[in-house]
Amino acid sequence: MALPSKVPHLMTLADLSAPQITNILHHSLVLKRRCEPWLQPMIAGTKRKDLRMPTPTLFGKSIALLFSKRSTRTRLSAETSAQLLGGSALFLGRDDIQLGVNESVRDSARVIGGMCQGIFARVGDHEDIEVCLDFILFFFPWLEPHLILF
Repeated sequence: MALPSKVPHLMTLADLSAPQITNILHHSLVLKRRCEPWLQPMIAGTKRKDLRMPTPTLFGKSIALLFSKRSTRTRLSAETSAQLLGGSALFLGRDDIQLGVNESVRDSARVIGGMCQGIFARVGDHEDIEVCLDFILFFFPWLEPHLILF
């Protein structure tokens, strides 16, 4: 079952219906099965035959990875997924950006929304991210909503 072309911003699973969650999980499984062979180590002298790359749905797109909580597994999976789908992931950790500290959330939102086509956030508290998202969508309403994940 294909996902609709416009899906909501994913802030929490509570925002989705049971069929939407089922569709996302099914689509994720299809992508995982298609990508798994590409993630396996190559043995010298062997060729990968009959392997299909996933559709490069993120081709030419930059995805901001906002991390306030460090997580090796989450960072690696987000960066690898963006690359396998043809995009570029930009890791923005707590020490890399000044979200709400030296720069206002509004200024950070303008910069992120103006240079990135999607956001993936790993946060403890959603409050700053929700404010940031509100500013981004105000200044950049054309930002693809299905690329904003929290």
